[in-house]
Amino acid sequence: MIIDQLHLVNFKNYRESSFSFSPDLNFIYGENGNGKTNILEAISILCYTKSFLMNSESDCLKYGEEAFEIQGIFKNRVESKNKVSLVYKKENNERQLLSDGEKVSKTNEYIGRFPLVVLSPYDLKLTMGLQQERRRNFDLLISQVSKVYLNDLRKYQKIIKQKNSLLKENTISKRYSYNELKELIGIWNYELLDLAVKIMLRRLDFTEEFRSYMNSSFSRISGLRYIPVIIYQSDLLDLNGINGFDDLKNLLQKILDEKLDTEIKRGASLVGPHRDSYVFCMDKNGENFEMRSFASQGEHKSFVVSLKLSEFDYINENLKHTNTGKPILLLDDVFSELDKNRIKRISEFINEFNQVFITSTDIEHLKILKNDLRDTKSFHIMNGSSEMIV
Repeated sequence: MIIDQLHLVNFKNYRESSFSFSPDLNFIYGENGNGKTNILEAISILCYTKSFLMNSESDCLKYGEEAFEIQGIFKNRVESKNKVSLVYKKENNERQLLSDGEKVSKTNEYIGRFPLVVLSPYDLKLTMGLQQERRRNFDLLISQVSKVYLNDLRKYQKIIKQKNSLLKENTISKRYSYNELKELIGIWNYELLDLAVKIMLRRLDFTEEFRSYMNSSFSRISGLRYIPVIIYQSDLLDLNGINGFDDLKNLLQKILDEKLDTEIKRGASLVGPHRDSYVFCMDKNGENFEMRSFASQGEHKSFVVSLKLSEFDYINENLKHTNTGKPILLLDDVFSELDKNRIKRISEFINEFNQVFITSTDIEHLKILKNDLRDTKSFHIMNGSSEMIV
């Protein structure tokens, strides 16, 4: 999959701009604050239906304007084109996503149609940040290749939201007696059981599948003999003797019953995959060291870069029998965070990837990359406008 053209109207600092991209490397250069990342953000909105920076649509509207529009033309591996546009109107906070002129009403069916991997300075905090950021990262990755997982996840999240709303509201209003609330919560717990177990088992399978991709990428990026380790951690899965769907479901039901009083007191759901975590470790001579506590700054960077490049390989492998093709890769100001050796290692095999977008403040990075790619387009961004770099 590639994005062939992009048109922006009143998006952030762009009044109206059009871009025609290379199917290989697109190098976007300019000083900070001029709008380089905004181009990548617009692409991510068309692919993910939301910004990779987690900005709301209102945050993306050019100051003083009432609406913005993003249009993109994508081409898959068989050269079939798809025109996608997202229009946001400030009035009523309304957004509309169109694919070839038809309104997209179910984003579950849309996610994964234009696969994308993003690596930004924000992602370099994954090894040290909050667990919810890691869950969000892997949920998005798995969802791009599995609509079943995405559907289960969305249904589960909806139930948890409703359950939390009930718990929180009752701590304030005391609308229901203890027995009434217990019965209502029991209904939601019954609804989420199967979904929760399917999500946990899929995540567990994913960590096993992802291991070989991660090992390969980390070796190439860092050159270190250490082995990166990703552990899916859940109180339910840590217990010995728990094997398979039925065992896990029975155990989850038991723990939900045991935690009911605590959930009522705290006004929040405390059990389920929304509370689980991914632990990043480094295997050094057979012993696991958690990244957050024991890794150097260089190891943190190598781990996250390897993680994102592994995501590309994972998506590519899972979609190789479809017309979708390889994902698009966005590298936002990543080179500024890496030393020369890591930049050189990435540049040596970046031509193995599909369409790549790289933003940078340093024009010297273009000289390194141009040596390895045949078709390169370069854009100099200045205050929401662009010009080609020869």
